[in-house]
Amino acid sequence: MKSQIKQGSAILGIDVGSVSVSIAALGDTGQVFHMATAYHHGDVKSCLSALLTNDGIQNIGYVSKTASTPSYVFSHSVFDEQVSIIRTANHLHGNSFGGILHIGGEKFSLSLFDELGNYIGAKHNTSCAAGTGSFLDQQAGRLNLSGSHMISQQALLNNKNRPDIATRCAVFAKTDLIHAQQEGYDIEQICDGLCFGLAKNITNTLFKQKVDSKILFCGGVAKNICVKNHLESITGIKFILDEYSQFYGALGAALSLRDQLNQGIYEPKIFKSIGDYFKKTSRKESYRYPELALKLSDYPDFSCFKSYIFEGVEIDIYEDPQASDIAHGFLGLDVGSTSTKAILIDQNGQPIAGFYTSTASRPVDAVKKIFKACDIFLNDHHLDMEIKGCGTTGSGRRISGKIIGADIEPDEITAHATAAVNLNNKVDTIIEIGGQDAKFTLLKNGMVTSSVMNTVCAAGTGSFIEEQASKLDCPLSDYSARTEGVTSPVSSDRCTVFMERDINYFFAEGYEKNEILASVLHSVRDNYLTKVANMGKIGNTILFQGATARNKALVAAFEQKLNKPIHVSKYCHLTGALGVALLVRDQKMEQKIEQTNFRGFNLWTKDIPIRRETCLLCTNHCKLTIADIDGEPQAYGFLCGRDYETQKMVPQKNSYDLLRLRKQQTRINCDTKVKADFTIGIPAALHLFEDMEFWQHFFSNLGIRTITSKGL
Repeated sequence: MKSQIKQGSAILGIDVGSVSVSIAALGDTGQVFHMATAYHHGDVKSCLSALLTNDGIQNIGYVSKTASTPSYVFSHSVFDEQVSIIRTANHLHGNSFGGILHIGGEKFSLSLFDELGNYIGAKHNTSCAAGTGSFLDQQAGRLNLSGSHMISQQALLNNKNRPDIATRCAVFAKTDLIHAQQEGYDIEQICDGLCFGLAKNITNTLFKQKVDSKILFCGGVAKNICVKNHLESITGIKFILDEYSQFYGALGAALSLRDQLNQGIYEPKIFKSIGDYFKKTSRKESYRYPELALKLSDYPDFSCFKSYIFEGVEIDIYEDPQASDIAHGFLGLDVGSTSTKAILIDQNGQPIAGFYTSTASRPVDAVKKIFKACDIFLNDHHLDMEIKGCGTTGSGRRISGKIIGADIEPDEITAHATAAVNLNNKVDTIIEIGGQDAKFTLLKNGMVTSSVMNTVCAAGTGSFIEEQASKLDCPLSDYSARTEGVTSPVSSDRCTVFMERDINYFFAEGYEKNEILASVLHSVRDNYLTKVANMGKIGNTILFQGATARNKALVAAFEQKLNKPIHVSKYCHLTGALGVALLVRDQKMEQKIEQTNFRGFNLWTKDIPIRRETCLLCTNHCKLTIADIDGEPQAYGFLCGRDYETQKMVPQKNSYDLLRLRKQQTRINCDTKVKADFTIGIPAALHLFEDMEFWQHFFSNLGIRTITSKGL
C-alpha cells in the first residue's frame, strides 16, 4: 500500500476537537491508508506531533484541517466541521441516508437530508455539555475507569435493573453516582444507567419528532455501543456505524481538499520534519481579570470563643457558655445537598454555637453526627439548656424534620431571608450560593419580593468550585489564600466539563495553578450573574450567604464586577439554620406555645434504619424514604400529601383557586337596578377578554346594562 503512493501526493486531514486530535491520510487514488486519534489534554501541538511521527504517514504533500483546528497548524485549506462530516458520509454511503448523528466531546448534532440527499437542516445541543463525550469521560474518572470506552464495556455486561442517574449536569451526576453506590448498585448497573441517561438526553434534544430514515452515527461517542443500543431502543431508529465513525471530520477535510486539487489550485509542500506542520507564531497575552482583592467590603475574621473539629463536625462556640445567661434555647437545622448545618440560639436570638459537616449523600447520618456534637458540647460545658423549639430547612428538611420532631419546616428562601434581615435590616439583595444550587433573592422593607434559583446546571455553585479544587490539588481551606491578589485568564462560565477543557489549555499555555484557581472564581461569579441574578435589580445592601462566602477571593470577584460593597456575616455558612432557629423562636413567642416536638439530642444514640419504597397507589410512583424511629416509621416523598399509614391516595387540595376567587369578587349583582337607557357591548377578545368580568361588575354597579360576545 505504501509503495503505491507517489512522493508528495498523499493528503492529510486533521481534525482537532475539544478533547482529541484525529488524523486521516488519503493516497493518490483517494484510498485511506492511515487513521489515528488521541486525547490532547489541552496540549494540541504535542499530541499532533506524536501522531505525525507514526511510520504509517509518508509522502504527505497536502494538508487540510477542520475549522476547529488551531490556526498554528499548517494547512492548504480549511473546512467547516459539519461540511467535512457530510462529505465523508456522502463518500462512504452516497445518498442512502436521511441523517447524520454526530456526538463529540462538547457538541452533538443531527443533520437531516431529503430523499435526494439534499441538506435540509440540523439540530444541535445547547451550551450545556450533558450528552457529550466529555461528560462520559468525566464520569469514567469518578468511577476509577481508564476511559469512557470502559463505561460502555461495563454497561454491556449489565443484565439487572439500572439506577436513575442525572445526566443533565456533571455535578448532579456525581451525587447520583454516590447514591447509587450506597444503594448497592454495582459498576455494571451504574455504567448502564449513565449510558441510558446520556441516550435519553440526546433523544429529548434531537429526536422530538420521529425520523423514519437511515441515520449514520459518528463522533467519539459512536464507539460506545451501549449508548447506541439505548438510542435505538428509545427512538426506534437503526443507527449505522462504520469503521470510520471516529474520523468523519478528519477524513471529510482530506476529501474536500482532494476535490479542490482536481482543479489544480494548490501546489504540494515538502515536509522535512514535524516542525513543518506548524506555523511560527508569537504568543499573545490573553485578556486577564484584575487581581482579586477586597476594596469596598468589610470582611469578618470568623473568630469566636472557641473552634474545633469533633468527629468530622466543625464546631464554633461564639460566646463563653459559662458567662452567658442562657435560660433556654432554639435549634435550627439546614440539611443541604453537600453539607448539613445547625445552630443553637438562646432566648434572645443570640447564636451560642454552630455546627457544620458534610452530608455525603447520607442526610440521616449527617443529622446524627450533628446531634452527637451538640450533645457533647452541652455536656462538656454543663449546659442544662431546654430546647423549646426546633425546625429544619434545606433539600433534606422533610426527612430530617420527621426524624428530629421539627416544629416548622420552612423553605430555604424564607430561612435565608429571615437570617439576612436579622443580620442587616437594610438588606435588599441576597446572593446565596450553596453546594448544588444558587439563589438570588430581592427584598423590600424586610419582605421577599422575588427569588430566582439556578436551573439544572451547577456551574455557579459550591460543588463546581470543589470539583476544580480537587482537580488542581488545592484543599478548600487554602483556596482563598492562594487566589487573593492573583490575576487570571478568562475561562468558560458554563460547566465543569468545559472548565476541564480550559484547565488543560491553561496548563499547556504555561499558566500557574493559582492563576487557574482564580479563573474558576471569576467563572462562578459570571455564571451566577448571567444565569441566576438580575444585575439590573441588584440593590445597594448586598448580603452574600452560604459556605462559599467564606472564600474571601470569591467575594472579591463579586465586588469587582458589581463595584458595590458585599456584606458577609461570620454566620454566612449557617444562615439557613439561623433563619430557621429565629423563625421557630418568633413563632413560639408570638403564639406563646410551650410544647415542642423535639425528640432530644440523644437521638444520635439510636439506630435509625433507612429504607426506600415506591408508592404504587397512583401513577405518580413516588419514591419514598422511610426512617424507623423507636419502631415508628417516618416517611417523606409523598406528592399527594398522605401519611405513611394512610393506604389510599389523598387528593391535593388547591387552597388558592385564583380564577374562582376572582369570579366571586366580580360576580354581577342581578338585583342591581338598570338606570341607564343604553347598553354597553364588550368584545370578549384581546386585552378586554381577561378583564371582562371586572368591566361588567363596574358598569353593573353604575346601573348600566352590558352584553358581551362571549359564547357567540
